[in-house]
Amino acid sequence: MADSLPSLTRTLDDQFTETWQEIQTEAIDNILDASPITAMLRRMGVFTTQTGGDIITRTIRYGKKTAAAISEGDVLPQGVPKLKTQARWTWRYIASDIERSVIEDQQNAGKYRIISYVEDRLGAARDGLEEKLEDNFTSAIVTGETGNEMQSLHDLVPPVASRSTGTYGGIARPGAYTTQTNGTAVPTTTNTNPWWGPKYLGASTDPEITLVDDMTVLFNTVSNNKQSPNMIVSDQSLFEKYEGFGQDATQIVKDAGAMAVDLGFTVQRFKGVPWIWTEDFTAEHMVMLNTSFIELVYDPQLWFEMTEWKPIALQGERIAHIFLALNLIGTQPRRHGRLEYS
Repeated sequence: MADSLPSLTRTLDDQFTETWQEIQTEAIDNILDASPITAMLRRMGVFTTQTGGDIITRTIRYGKKTAAAISEGDVLPQGVPKLKTQARWTWRYIASDIERSVIEDQQNAGKYRIISYVEDRLGAARDGLEEKLEDNFTSAIVTGETGNEMQSLHDLVPPVASRSTGTYGGIARPGAYTTQTNGTAVPTTTNTNPWWGPKYLGASTDPEITLVDDMTVLFNTVSNNKQSPNMIVSDQSLFEKYEGFGQDATQIVKDAGAMAVDLGFTVQRFKGVPWIWTEDFTAEHMVMLNTSFIELVYDPQLWFEMTEWKPIALQGERIAHIFLALNLIGTQPRRHGRLEYS
């Protein structure tokens, strides 16, 4: 006797769930390695876990004790200055749906049709997650930290126009910037939260002439001869202009010995730092990042996890979802920099 409709439905529910469980680890690798940004961040070890909790928090140390030179009879220094505060980020969620109908179930009920049917629908859901993650890393800044989208590199290192607007991690961004003699802009030390802002170089000269000099100035300013950026992200135009400068060919490689070579991403190096590009990045913009102070926080309990199948009311369709809980955070924005050409 042929299987009844309820039996066929349960069989396909189980087939989808079991197949996803079997391929989940490989699918995660494929999804995260599909984008040069996520692939590089994985290589840099910024993915960290947090199980549960309604927010993501980090203790931010920004103050320091000062010592004083004294002589006999002087009043000794005293007091307990405020040294730390707390940054708070909200979880962001991504979902990709898998939908099927009773008619499709019936038409794909054969032994070999079921396998193809399952692989096709799961593959479409995976493709949707790949595209969404890539978009999230380069999405526009939201100065009020509202909305559903994961916070992006543009939230971490805002464009010049937004660098003093709103909050990051619930902490107000620097209230003002000062232009230094080398042309870079740094947070004004006498204004709001100068320790919570990146460095900037807003260049108006043609990058085809000044790109290398501009990058050198920004890199050294961000480094402050202490901690240097270790990852650079830009649009395609600046990436290709750098190639056009005729730099040492050994600096333009498929990042030998690293994850990117296996994934086919071309990686240039500037001062030995890997530099990748993505087509979605703002035109003629670049960020220099220190990944020691960046985290992609995710909940392992809701990390590419598939829900149960649910009937859609008054329809012949059933639906399941693959969920992610995550956010991109940064604990020392001053360790990063942004180069903009207007």
